[in-house]
Amino acid sequence: MKKNKIFHVISNTHWDREWRLPFQRNRQMLVDMIDEVLNILTAEPEYKAFHLDSQSIVLRDYLEVKPHKKDLIKKLVKENRLLIGPWYILPEEFQVGGENLIRNLLLGHKVCKEFGGVSKIGYSPFSWGQISQLPQIYKEFGIDFIMFYRGVNSLDSKKAEFLWEGADGTRAVSSRFSTMPRYNFYFYIYRPVIHNESIVDVEYKLSKGGQPFHFADIEQYEEDYFITKPLDNYHEENIIPQVNSIIKDQANDFTTEHAIWMEGHDSSGPNVKTVRIINDIKRLMPEVNVKHSTLEEYSKALLSSVDKDKLKVVKGERRSSQYDRRSGNLYGYTTSARMYLKQLNFDAERWLQFYAEPFNVFSGLLGRDIQDNYPELAWNFILQNSAHDSIGGCSLDEIHFDMEWRYKQAVEISKGIFERALKHLTKHINTSNFTKSNIDSSIYIVGINPNNYNRSEVTEAVIDIPKEFDKGGFTIEDENGQALECQPIAEGDYQPVLEQMIDRPLYLEMQRYHAYIKLEDVPGFGYKTFAVKPSEEYYNDSSVIGKEQKSGLSLENENLKVKINKNGTFNVENKLSGYKFSQLGYFYDEGEAGHAWVNIPTLPIVTTLKSEPEISLIENGSLCAAIRVAHNIEVYASLSDRKEANEV
Repeated sequence: MKKNKIFHVISNTHWDREWRLPFQRNRQMLVDMIDEVLNILTAEPEYKAFHLDSQSIVLRDYLEVKPHKKDLIKKLVKENRLLIGPWYILPEEFQVGGENLIRNLLLGHKVCKEFGGVSKIGYSPFSWGQISQLPQIYKEFGIDFIMFYRGVNSLDSKKAEFLWEGADGTRAVSSRFSTMPRYNFYFYIYRPVIHNESIVDVEYKLSKGGQPFHFADIEQYEEDYFITKPLDNYHEENIIPQVNSIIKDQANDFTTEHAIWMEGHDSSGPNVKTVRIINDIKRLMPEVNVKHSTLEEYSKALLSSVDKDKLKVVKGERRSSQYDRRSGNLYGYTTSARMYLKQLNFDAERWLQFYAEPFNVFSGLLGRDIQDNYPELAWNFILQNSAHDSIGGCSLDEIHFDMEWRYKQAVEISKGIFERALKHLTKHINTSNFTKSNIDSSIYIVGINPNNYNRSEVTEAVIDIPKEFDKGGFTIEDENGQALECQPIAEGDYQPVLEQMIDRPLYLEMQRYHAYIKLEDVPGFGYKTFAVKPSEEYYNDSSVIGKEQKSGLSLENENLKVKINKNGTFNVENKLSGYKFSQLGYFYDEGEAGHAWVNIPTLPIVTTLKSEPEISLIENGSLCAAIRVAHNIEVYASLSDRKEANEV
């Protein structure tokens, strides 16, 4: 194994922007870490390079604090001694939208370009599993080598290198690294030599020495300890046995003469003694060809020597669980941890991707000036929340409070973009066809369709009619004079504010109507205009969806039939396909003794299957009907109460 092998030592960090500490506190550690990186790269020419963990947002975070270091960073990036990108931030691939990932790489490339270089390696030390489109996405960014370890194990590919085939058939040479994938050199060699610590040593004994720092006051005593004067040790005696150990444990992993040794860990920084370790390995073990390298050098060497025809083909989405120390845990429970974050992410992406951006462009086609950074500002807030430990919901409460604020900013920006775009679009709408059809109206509503296909559906709308025109109701007609079906909900007085830049804010006297309206054939990526005509009555169908019978309440239209059972569950029949589903919609509560990464359910389980709820028809019309099912159930107040009940 030692002969004819080239061992590439890759110095790096795995930097979670926020996880154990909120961003602002964690950034102070980041600044200290990058300061040390710059010091070492400047003072020690033998220290080859350092990788900032496949992301570029850390440079923006650092330079907000130390902007005077920008020229030095650009110099080191151009010299390939400081490696950045291709990502902006390290995302969780399954918990954000596809466009989110594309924008992440786009912004990452844009930031890297500011500094003179982007690392074109698909180094993915993040995400609990890999989406099947990743080879295709990377290819479009000019990236042809992928490295990841979560979602692929040694059963999928016995060797470290394999061909990964994506959803569209795109194939890329990929690597799952080797034993203890992204930190093997760090644990096998670095820690034993620098600290005399083994893989399993996680306790620091103060009897070893070093000067600790810790707050004792009542407000800050829960803060971490820090070693302000670290020990200056070096255990050369551990080099030979530890090098032999790592070589033995990954003996049969690699398909070429090139092996990779990763030196880095979560929140870790560089150590100038890495140079000494590598030189001592060469001196003590001349048969071991070891070099301080970069992912670019390793990738180039591997791709030039690998035999693709002999590589195992691994296909599609990668969700294989950890099998041995050659793979990583998927931490699948993060998919449901803090579900409200996933909902906020979806809402923010929805507003920006499907409303703000496309209609902003459409308004630009009609002459509006859209040369601004509003969309990028919104995406930046969303992308900051896409980091795997952030959207994964497995961080401190304070971190997720910050995320809620970022989502709020993204949605507010997006809604503002959308509003301004529609204000410009609607003033260009030609309503002359209504006049030709003898439709007398000065009030119009416009149905906007953000999808790329025609849509006909019932929508909920709030329509204001000036009191000077109001007649107690209204009808809605298309340009051919055809009335739309309408189901009123409520009405009342309203005095909205009227904004205009050339006058003070005023108010309007309005009669507000809340109703369901059935819109027909609104074109994809387009709109359809309808006239609102004040009237003494509504145009609506007398039929109703909800039915009250001796057997109970039910809802039925041309597509579905829903029957409510006595216990509050419901049965659904698809009248088009004939499929039937029963006993849906009951509530289920179980105890939770785990955490964000692990689900440990605890008995007893509480359900509403034997409940006697109050069931009532609260809304009923030709377009919409709703049934309210109100349960009164008792759940356990705490885990200890549940455990106590289970023991009885």
